Amino acid sequence: MSKKKKFLYASTVSTAMQYSGILRKVAGQTAGMTRLGWDAAYTCVEENCLLKRGGRSEQRYPFPACARWSDQQEQIAKKIGTILRDEPCDLIYIKGFLTNPYHAMIAKAAKAANPACKVVFEVATFPYWGEYKRFFRIDLKERNPRSFLGHGREVAQHVFTTMTFSRYVDAVVTFGEQTDRLWRIPAINVDNGVDVEAIPLREDRAPRDSIHLLGVVGTSVVHGYERVLDGMAAYKKQDGAMPVFFRVVGNNETIGALRDLAASLGLSDCVEFLGYKNAAELAELYCESDVGISPLAEYKVGLNRLSPLKSREYLAAGLPLFFAYEDQYLTEDLPFVRIFPNDPSPIDIGKVVSFVLSCRTDPSLPQRERQFAKEHFDWEIIMKQILDFAGQA
Repeated sequence: MSKKKKFLYASTVSTAMQYSGILRKVAGQTAGMTRLGWDAAYTCVEENCLLKRGGRSEQRYPFPACARWSDQQEQIAKKIGTILRDEPCDLIYIKGFLTNPYHAMIAKAAKAANPACKVVFEVATFPYWGEYKRFFRIDLKERNPRSFLGHGREVAQHVFTTMTFSRYVDAVVTFGEQTDRLWRIPAINVDNGVDVEAIPLREDRAPRDSIHLLGVVGTSVVHGYERVLDGMAAYKKQDGAMPVFFRVVGNNETIGALRDLAASLGLSDCVEFLGYKNAAELAELYCESDVGISPLAEYKVGLNRLSPLKSREYLAAGLPLFFAYEDQYLTEDLPFVRIFPNDPSPIDIGKVVSFVLSCRTDPSLPQRERQFAKEHFDWEIIMKQILDFAGQA
C-alpha cells in the first residue's frame, strides 16, 4: 500500500465560541482532504496553545503568553514551522485575510522541510479592500488612533509581504469575485463548502400558524438584519396575515443597535436575540425555523458575488433561505431559494411569507435541498478542485 500524502491546514482560528462557524469550515475542509485519501490535519489556537487536530487525535504546542497580536502570531508561526520540520507535508493550506510576514514564515518552513511541498494560500474574501476601508472609517469615526495605526500596519505588512510571496506560495484560493492571478500567483475562485454529513437533516417542526425566521450573525456587519426588522415593521403596519418571528443567533458589534432598532419599531415581542449556540443547538433551531437568512448587506463592503459559509450550512440542513447577493449556483429558479436586491431597502416580508408557504407544500424539499448541497458544495468536491489546480491530484 502506498503511503498517504500529508496535508496540513495552517490556521490560527481561535476555538472561542464566536469563531465556531469558521472553525467548522476549517475542520470540514480538512475532512474533505481525508476523504480524498490524504493524511490530513489542521491547526487552531486555544488561549496560549496551538492545537493540531487530525482524525481523533489532538496534539498541543504551548507558547508564551503575548500581549501584542504580532508577537502571538510570530509564536504560532514558529510552532507550525516546528510541526512542518518534524513532519514534512506534501501540501500545506494557509488561511488568511491580508497576507503578513507570519504567513510567509509558515510557507518558507513548509518549503524548507520539503521543497516539493505545494503551498496554497486562502483569501477569506476577495476583493478584500472594502472591508479594510470600513475598518478605517470606523477608526476615524470613533477617533481611535491606536486602532487606525494597527490597521495601517497590517496593510503595510500586506503590501511588503506580497512583493516576495510568489517565491513560496504556489496557488491562491479566493471566494467572491473572479481573478486568475493575485500577487503574481495563479489563483482559483471556488465556492464555500460544507461537510454535509456533519450536519443533521432538519425535521420540520416549525409551527404552522406563524412564520419563523432564523439569522446567524458572523464577525462582519454584512448580515444586514436591519433590513429584516424594517420589513417586519412595515408588514406589521399592513396587518400581515401571518405573525412573523425572528431569532438571531450570535453576537458582534451590531447586536446592541439591532436590539435598540427592534424596540424602537415595536418588535421586541417578536424578535429574540439568543447569543452564541453550539452545533447541536443550531441543528435544533433549524428544525424549529421556516427559513434561514444569509447576508443581506454586502453592498456595505462593495461586494455582490458571494458564497457564504452559512448559506451552505442551511442547504445541508434542508432549511430554505433568502439572501441579497449573486451566487453562482443558488439561482431564483431553485424552490428553496429567494433572492432580494443587494441594497438598504427593507425586505418585503410579504414575499418571505409567500416563499415559506410555498416551501411548506413540498415535504420532500429538505431532502432535495440537502442532495443539492451534496452535489455542489461538499468539501470533498471543492478541495478536489483546489488539488487539481495546485497540481496535486
